Amino acid sequence: MKRKITKILDVAIHSINLILINYALSNMMAFFRSSLLYILFFTSEMWVFVQYRKSIEELSDSKALANLLLIICVAIEIGLLYFFGIVSGELIPFEIKW
Repeated sequence: MKRKITKILDVAIHSINLILINYALSNMMAFFRSSLLYILFFTSEMWVFVQYRKSIEELSDSKALANLLLIICVAIEIGLLYFFGIVSGELIPFEIKW
C-alpha cells in the first residue's frame, strides 16, 4: 500500500514538472520564433516528452497508462497556453557599468 502511494505521488510530481517545464519551453519557443534558437527549444520540449513517457512507463509498467497521462498533460499544457497565453517581452542586453 505504501509503495503504491509512493508511485502515485511520483507520477503526480513527474506530471506537474512536465506541464511546468513544457509551458516554459513553449513560451521560449514563441519568444524565439524568428530565430534559430526556436529549434533548440522545440527539440528540448520533445526530449522532455520522451523522458516523461519513459519514466511513467517504468513506474507503472504500462504503455497505455504512460500514453494516456502524456496526452492528458499535453492537453493541460495547451489549456494553459490558451487561457493564460504566452509571456511577451523583448531581449534587452546587459549593461556593464564600471
